[in-house]
Amino acid sequence: MKQAPVLKKLKCDGANMARQVAQKRRQLLPAVVSAVLLLACALMTAVLLWACYFPLNAGWIAWFALVPLLTLTRSPAHPCLIYFITWITGFAFFFATLQWVRVADPRMVYTWFGLSIWCSFFTVAGIYLVRRVDRRTALPLTFTVPIVWTALELGRAHIITGFPWYFLAHTQHAFLPAIQISDLTGAYGVTFVVAAVNGWLFELLARLAWCRRLLAFPEDGKRSSRGSLLWQTAAVMLLVGGTLGYGLWRVGQDGFEKGPEVALLQGNLDQRIRNVATAPGGAAGAIRDFRDHYARLCHEAALQNARLIVWPETSLLYAWEELAPGLSVEDVPQEWKNCDRDRAEIADVVTSLAHTNVLVGVKADVLEADKRERQYNSAVLIKADGQIAGRYDKMHCVPFGEYVPLRDWLPWLNKFAPYDYDYSITPGKQFTRFALDKYHFGVVICYEDTDPTLARQYVRSAEGEPTADFLINISNDGWFDGTSQHEEHLAICRFRAVECRRTLARAVNMGVSAVIDGNGRVIALPGPTWKESKKVAAVLTAALPIDHRGSLYAQWGDWLPWSCWLAIGAGFLGTFFWPIRSSRDKLAAETV
Repeated sequence: MKQAPVLKKLKCDGANMARQVAQKRRQLLPAVVSAVLLLACALMTAVLLWACYFPLNAGWIAWFALVPLLTLTRSPAHPCLIYFITWITGFAFFFATLQWVRVADPRMVYTWFGLSIWCSFFTVAGIYLVRRVDRRTALPLTFTVPIVWTALELGRAHIITGFPWYFLAHTQHAFLPAIQISDLTGAYGVTFVVAAVNGWLFELLARLAWCRRLLAFPEDGKRSSRGSLLWQTAAVMLLVGGTLGYGLWRVGQDGFEKGPEVALLQGNLDQRIRNVATAPGGAAGAIRDFRDHYARLCHEAALQNARLIVWPETSLLYAWEELAPGLSVEDVPQEWKNCDRDRAEIADVVTSLAHTNVLVGVKADVLEADKRERQYNSAVLIKADGQIAGRYDKMHCVPFGEYVPLRDWLPWLNKFAPYDYDYSITPGKQFTRFALDKYHFGVVICYEDTDPTLARQYVRSAEGEPTADFLINISNDGWFDGTSQHEEHLAICRFRAVECRRTLARAVNMGVSAVIDGNGRVIALPGPTWKESKKVAAVLTAALPIDHRGSLYAQWGDWLPWSCWLAIGAGFLGTFFWPIRSSRDKLAAETV
């Protein structure tokens, strides 16, 4: 009889425990469903963004592609879950779009993974910044998303040498009226407009009761009165309308002066052939095949009476050696004493093939004033009479592609490199303006045409230097063997033409070679389409349109994204002082 109360107590405790377990299960299920829903929304953005770029090239999707991801900014889920999902989204997008990196070399698969991880952190930073300001202030995403996204694209373009690919702006490369503001703001202005529309669309959805319930958005007063939708709509319509109005006006300005006839050589050589030919002790057969390939193209171009024949990047395999200014032949080692004569012989060989002016891509070995030998990725202009009229050395060298960062301090980084030997390229220092008849032109080599900073230097007012009348890009995209990289590279290059208001001609091994006018219009290709213009050997001849218009972006540079960074700095500091109006606001502000 004395055991009855004990048994009764045990039964009671067991029942309470069962109820607690059941309650926890009931609480856990909605949390799991919410996490799965957030992950699905975020990954939807990754898929939509991937579709915006090549190979699908469905750029119109970009106007709403960010909306699913933006649900993370208002979600009450735990911050660790929010940022983990954000990172997964960023990694999934970049991993899918950058798959062409691995094609260059089996070891480049490490670079593919590493670059995808690095770029994904900018997505996390974007959601963090938007979420923090959104939690602390009444500013709508119509305002905060374009500022944050534009600023972070500037960061990605510069931090650790930069990777200015797959900007939101690049999705609109084929929509010419939308990209004309690039001569005012750079490509960053197009990103700003597209991101603003995404933020506005999210604010529209966030006003719907079913959407708030589904995603568990907070219902407090500040959240529901986050600015009038009327003025947000008016602001977005004004922004989009002004962008398109300006674009239509600019596109209508196409009465360009007819410039010089230029022949662009597009080789079709796999990078593995070049690797064999240029490696220490390269195979004679590979060297012969490489040289014969471009000799045939150059001979074909010579029949078309162009004023300039342009060879792709590092397509001339002859050893190009120079002495730095101030060094005399008597002061140099014996192996350098004949470099002037050897260089003149190479120039004679080239002009005998072309019978006109030739711009060639070479690997230049230069003995500097300190008696140290340095290698440059260079473009050299050889005049029709065999005289060498100047050299431009590539300034923006590609990590791992042209040098291994911290190679001596961190030897394990060599695993990311495509070569076993030291192939380091020294960055150039001078923006060379080449003369061609009455015109001047500047050169950007390989991925320099994706860097918004470099091309515009040629059209800026510089003391003692003429502005360039047109630009030339020489590149070797044979690394990527017909992947979507070829089309994406050309798409990005269109923005440089608009930003500078200069025609840009591209000579690219394996393609896509092209002529792009100052409005970003592709006016000449080797084939009928972009896809049919890659992996073919061809000579593309065209008269270059000369665009005399000016460019605010060329003079002022990245004023828009830097202004966005200033706004972020002010807003971020303001979150520490913004008054918190309720306990619910305080709870929301603390869960960032």
